[in-house]
Amino acid sequence: MQADTPLTGERFIAAFRSRLPLYLRIIGIVAVLSAGISLLLPTWYRAESTLLPPDESNESAFGLLSGMIQTSALNNLGLATTSTPSDVFGEILKSRRLGEQAIQRFGYEKLYRRKGMDRTLKEFRSHLDVRVNAAGLLAVAFEDRDSRRASEVTNFLVAELDRFNVETYKTRGKRLRMFLEGRVGEVQRQLVAAEEKLLAYEREHRVVSSAESEKVSGVSDILVQKFNLETQRAYISSYSSPGSTELRGINSQLSALNSELGKLPEVKMEGARLTLDVEVQRKLLLIMTGQYEDARMQETRDTPTVTVLDAATTPELRVRPKRSLIVAGAVFAAVLACAAWTAATLNREA
Repeated sequence: MQADTPLTGERFIAAFRSRLPLYLRIIGIVAVLSAGISLLLPTWYRAESTLLPPDESNESAFGLLSGMIQTSALNNLGLATTSTPSDVFGEILKSRRLGEQAIQRFGYEKLYRRKGMDRTLKEFRSHLDVRVNAAGLLAVAFEDRDSRRASEVTNFLVAELDRFNVETYKTRGKRLRMFLEGRVGEVQRQLVAAEEKLLAYEREHRVVSSAESEKVSGVSDILVQKFNLETQRAYISSYSSPGSTELRGINSQLSALNSELGKLPEVKMEGARLTLDVEVQRKLLLIMTGQYEDARMQETRDTPTVTVLDAATTPELRVRPKRSLIVAGAVFAAVLACAAWTAATLNREA
């Protein structure tokens, strides 16, 4: 009986070389077939547009409040949000509303041959790519078998994003302006009443009260923050459900501020309390007036909210299929198959 001969590198190379002409024909046939298949695959083009990050200062007339509520108590509660305006814009671009508008505008229900809007929308989103880089730049890209249509869809989505934001800003600005208009009038009346009470107290007791004390100043700052949060809660409650995320966040912030107020020394003297009331109403009126003016500007704004850095152009190069990679991968697989065949044959002969 012939002893088993172990499979060595020399035996493998010799056997592979002996079959090399056959293997070259096989590899050649695989290369030709893979090239032919890659030519039959549909060609896809990718158009991309880059947007500058939105200006966070124009988000809301309550922007002045945002800088005031970053107290240590609020930070300890972890209430700071990590979402950026670019992230919000990205979610709008991927929304059903904009997707359906693009599908209807360019007839993708017929192009994708999907039954129903849900299936068509799922296919549409599979070709849409929205990314936010580390610098906050927003990139939106869309793939289509028609290079021109790919760029048109990309630019259409950007234009719809801009139109949606302009309409949203105007609607929100009008609603907020009307709300703050009434709130400013109410604070003005409260300030007049507080000043009259303080003046009457000073005349009666022949004293001049001062708001310069550290105690009055510290309490007034926190009270102003609290009243502003209550104003914001009242505004959001006018159009939001009671259990909304925004309202829950504001209620948590109010709880933190109430906790801060509980740690402060109590203002016991009547003159100090009246002075505190006047100081709070003055600061509140100053902030509310600024928010009201901001809301008026937001209502009348007609400039685009989206700044396009690079508009989508008709792509000249296809993004897929990558025919060279397909052929190279098929050839590599064929070489591996030939090597495996050679090793299996040698094992059977051993």
